[in-house]
Amino acid sequence: MTMFKNLLPQNKSLKILILINTVFLFGACMFPPIFALFVEEIGGNAFTVGSIWATFAIGTGFLMLIISRYGDKLKEKEYLVAAGYIFRCLAWLGYFFANALWQLYFLQLILALGESFGTPAFLGIYSEHLDKGRHIRQWGVYTSFTIIIAGVAAFLGGAIVSQFGFRVLFLTMISLSALAFFILIIQPRKLL
Repeated sequence: MTMFKNLLPQNKSLKILILINTVFLFGACMFPPIFALFVEEIGGNAFTVGSIWATFAIGTGFLMLIISRYGDKLKEKEYLVAAGYIFRCLAWLGYFFANALWQLYFLQLILALGESFGTPAFLGIYSEHLDKGRHIRQWGVYTSFTIIIAGVAAFLGGAIVSQFGFRVLFLTMISLSALAFFILIIQPRKLL
């Protein structure tokens, strides 16, 4: 247990940011590995899966360029992270009700908005709290948690869909994103 404690940054802001991100990513990473199965269930094929995912990736790239131009001007950057969680919750709620392929294209653009608001802001906030001389170690901890959580979440996402279906998965993802949102919002502004 002592070894695990020494792996985490001693910096309280970084610990809170890692906690918030871990909760969020646990939900967010449950779906992408089985995304193609969902698209197929609605009537799509390999081309449809690729084009729907491309909508997200290309949309995120362009939207991120636009939105991130203004992020540094904001005093409370955590509100961009919060907006990212909200947009993603809305998209996953849309997935809960989706029954046509055109809806998935639209929902991927909402996810792209969430990614574009949340990710650069989160990474910026995390960067602001790095301790001098410990950047690689502290980014390493963040990245390690991200990768481990993505793996566990992918496994559990597949298990949830196998046992209960996609709707339960989407409710789980929405709940975890909402929890990350509330953990973020209740933090003292000076901590973030």
